[in-house]
Amino acid sequence: METLSANAVEKLKSYLGGEIEVSASQTIIKKSREMKIWRDRQCFTCIIEHDISFEKMNADGTALNRAEIFLLPEEYPCFIFSLKDFRIPLPTDYRQWQHVNPHIISVCMESVEAPEDFAARLAAAFGALEE
Repeated sequence: METLSANAVEKLKSYLGGEIEVSASQTIIKKSREMKIWRDRQCFTCIIEHDISFEKMNADGTALNRAEIFLLPEEYPCFIFSLKDFRIPLPTDYRQWQHVNPHIISVCMESVEAPEDFAARLAAAFGALEE
């Protein structure tokens, strides 16, 4: 197994921003986002940290990519549509599940593909939330 190249790590950072930790076995991006959660008539503002990781880099340029993204219920449809509608189709080795509560949805995903493709897809989905 190989590690991500410095060039690949820079691409990931340019797509997703955040704090990057690189070790011999994986690259982790911690991306923070401010969310306003309404409960009844009270608004709670919090900083949510998304965990995004890339590990088990293969010689063909693919890796095991993972992310746990937290969304407000009203953001979920837009985010998911953007993932599926991205210019690079979802790979055949893709898995997604979510944990739902009334105020926040945790979307977990795993894929085996080029880390740059995974990061670009996530960046586009985050961009759609900002529009």
